[in-house]
Formats: sequence, structure tokens, C-alpha cells
Amino acid sequence: MFGETKTCVRLAAVPQNLAESLALAAGIVPTPLLDTFVALLLAKTIIAAASLGIFHALESEPLTIRQIAKRCNTAPRPTAKLVLALVACKYLRRRGASFFLAPAARRWLSPASPHSLHWAVLHRQLDLRFMDFEEYVRHDKFRDFHSTLTSDDWALYHRGQADHARQIVDEIAARAPVPRGATDLLDLGGGHGLYALAFCRRHPRLHARVLDLRVADAHQPPPFDDAGRRVRFERQDIRCLSLPPASADVIVLANVVHHFASPANRDLLHRSGVALRPGGIMVLVDMFRSSPIDRAGQLEGLLDLYFGAVSGVGLWSLKKVRAWMVAAGLAPLPPVSMRRLPFWKMQIARKEA
Repeated sequence: MFGETKTCVRLAAVPQNLAESLALAAGIVPTPLLDTFVALLLAKTIIAAASLGIFHALESEPLTIRQIAKRCNTAPRPTAKLVLALVACKYLRRRGASFFLAPAARRWLSPASPHSLHWAVLHRQLDLRFMDFEEYVRHDKFRDFHSTLTSDDWALYHRGQADHARQIVDEIAARAPVPRGATDLLDLGGGHGLYALAFCRRHPRLHARVLDLRVADAHQPPPFDDAGRRVRFERQDIRCLSLPPASADVIVLANVVHHFASPANRDLLHRSGVALRPGGIMVLVDMFRSSPIDRAGQLEGLLDLYFGAVSGVGLWSLKKVRAWMVAAGLAPLPPVSMRRLPFWKMQIARKEA
């Protein structure tokens, strides 16, 4: 079946010597402590360092503990503990009394890096607020993530989602078979606008509308280039929005369907199919679960639970999504795995000319 392969990405204990390797193989290492206590400590340490500006402070030069504390407006003694914890976790390095960014931190956690995940890491603060898995499992009650976000939360949400998108957006725009002469793109639920922007940069005749409950242009200045001027943001609820027939050549649905139940997705894809012009394409980007679900890898299983708790739904299988596309009068193409993030896939469907 198309794309129904497990991802190899997995968080696990990594032995540091032969004795630890043998202990892990023998099953005598208490791995639940590593999976909970150690993983939680590591996550919170990285989030705290990003929030306090530790990685930003070290972007330009090595600094001592006192210099870091002064730049970050933190107390020197606990700053030392945080910095040394980051050294132990290989995010910082030490030279004498000074500390500097390790390669992984410079690439992924420095806010100045073009590959930065700074806002994605801070996005995890929002995620932690909604991980009430006990309430969800006991009573099948979910938190309805998007309806509870404040204005500041939305700003952080869009910046975090933009960091995620930045890892794959250029590949998606490059590999999507946009119809020749396309002029109109709809980005449904893509509030940060990076997908629309990437397509407009690649296709000079394209104009885009980004429709979402909240949009990012209230918090971030639009790019001052020709492509940015061809992207328009609108606050709309795509769950009930009327889409004019034959009004778009490209429709993008990125990381949307895992928040909606099957009837809502079927309706959304039907309205999108009507809105596409003949020869137009739907570009659906998401994480998908294996079918059957008991074949899911670690990340699939965890994300399916998470999206259940925050939206009441979860990951959908490629088989189900392709069925919605066919029901909408579209012809699905083979799915494409993203090179940098292979657990994300792009499923394209074309409206026959």
C-alpha cells in the first residue's frame, strides 16, 4: 500500500559503553525511568534555556557564567547549573571559564540560524498545557486546543508551526506539480503563511490567500518582496467556509486533517474539490498513521494520542485520506515522504481537466 511504512525515528536509551549495552540487552536497565524522568528533565532544560535566551546570548561569542547571566538577566548561581546541564547534554561546550554553542545548538537552537527551531521549542510550552491524557482516556474529553488560545498563545503557536514548516516547505513547493499558468492558491488552515509564500516565490504568477482562525500577519511583519506582496491573510473558519467553485488552481491543507473528525474532513475536501479548477491540485501535508494502527511506530502512536487529547481525533491513515480525495472527485497521486522529516508525507490529488 502507498506510503504505509514505519518511520525509523525513535527516542531511546543510548548506551555509552559495553556494560550499558549488555545491561540494556538483558532488560535489567529501568528504561521507564529514562523514558519519563530523564526525558522530561532534558525537555524542560532545553525549553528553559530557549525561553531565558541562553542560546541567543551565545550566538556571537563565548561567554562566562556571569556574562551569560548578565545578558539573560538571570541569577549567576542557578545560571551555572543550567549551563552545565546543557554542557552535559551536548548542547553547549566549555573552553576554560567560557561556554559556547555546540554545533547542534548553533544549527537548531540559535534564533539567528536559518534552520532555527527556537520557536518550535517554545511551542512545547503550549503542548504541555494540553497533555491531560488521564482526563482524555477516562472520560473521552479533549481540550479543543485552538479555541482556548489567547492572542499571545496564537503568536507563539504560529511561530512554532512556522519553524516546523520551514524544515520541509521548500521541498514541498519544489515537488508539487503546480499546473502551468496557475494564478490562485488557497492555503486552508496555514495561518503562518510559509506554505503560501514558498509557492508564490517559486511561481511568479501565483497569488495566495491564507485562511485560518487566526493569522500570523498581526504578529509578524510580512516579507518585503514581490512574493510576500502576493500573499493575503484572512481570518476564516475553514470548517464552514463557502469556497467559490473553480476559484483556485492550488489548495494547500498542511497539518489540518488530524484536528478534524471524518465527516468534517470529508466535507472540507469536497468543498475544496469543487473550488479547484480543472487540472488543479490539492496538496495535503500531514503525519499519517499506519493501517492497522497496531503497526504504528513510537512517534505515530504518541502523536495519535496527543492529537486525540487536544482535538478529539488523531492521525489518519493515507488510505482514509485518499478515499476522501476520490469522493471529492479528485485523483490521488502516489504519496511523497519528506526527505528531512520522513514521518511527514505530501499527498497530492489532481482534478481532472
